[in-house]
Amino acid sequence: MPRSIVCDAGGLLVAAGALEGAAPRDAEVLALDWTAMTVGRFLTARHEGNASRSRFELGVTLEAVHEWFPVRTLVADTLERAGLGAVDALDSWSALLLAEQLDLPLLTASDEVTSTRVEVHHPW
Repeated sequence: MPRSIVCDAGGLLVAAGALEGAAPRDAEVLALDWTAMTVGRFLTARHEGNASRSRFELGVTLEAVHEWFPVRTLVADTLERAGLGAVDALDSWSALLLAEQLDLPLLTASDEVTSTRVEVHHPW
């Protein structure tokens, strides 16, 4: 069975090949359901609102996820741990909490999240 890794939006974009960076090869990718929205927002901005290009790349990226987890179970803990100033990094903080619950490493493009419980990998 391949090694598993939790990805936030940045990690997922790297794992799917939509952004440059290093991702574990042949890893089973796990992500929170709201990561799809963060990825979609990024791709829409990247393609300047071009719906067909955004949808295609979104489909390819989301297909890289092997298992989706609901974010609703982590909302309160994410907000407590991240603090009020972490608006742009909430996806990363909730992904870190999932990684800690599953005792798996996290692949993230965020420099804000750190953990003493699991490995945090950055793609660059």
